[in-house]
Amino acid sequence: MTSTPSPRAVTIRDATRPGDLGALAALHGVLYSREYGMDTTMEAGVAAGMAELVLARAREGDDGPGRMWVAQDGERVLGGVGLTREQDGWMRLRWVILDPAARGRGVGGALLDTALAEARRRDAVGVYLWTIAGLGASRHLYDRAGFTLTEERPARAWGIDAVEQRFDLKL
Repeated sequence: MTSTPSPRAVTIRDATRPGDLGALAALHGVLYSREYGMDTTMEAGVAAGMAELVLARAREGDDGPGRMWVAQDGERVLGGVGLTREQDGWMRLRWVILDPAARGRGVGGALLDTALAEARRRDAVGVYLWTIAGLGASRHLYDRAGFTLTEERPARAWGIDAVEQRFDLKL
């Protein structure tokens, strides 16, 4: 049985420790398989994208390419979010994930707020994200933050038929 984290016990920090990337990729793999029937290509795609960011940061020597954060309760990683540099002054919100035990307690909103504050600090033109239709908890966070749906397209991704959606937020 998993314990429910207290909002006071949850901290958000840069995802720079050994094991952070693996913990976030595993959380994606397990949750998206269990909740939406996705296959292992979901976890592999997430891990590959996060690895690209970590390697780009190592090459460039700073957080220029982007950043990732984790939410943790003690030593347990509960979720995370990433933000990557894109073209024309835009940034991309990526890898938004939250353990069900932490949902509904403000942790997802705090992760999103952390990423958006970083985009504003960098004077980004805006932030966009790609997701799939039907992820209600995530959609609630994006709507609350002011993202608007700008594109939809059918896709076969991660072992399921889905509708991919792009959301934009101009800053």
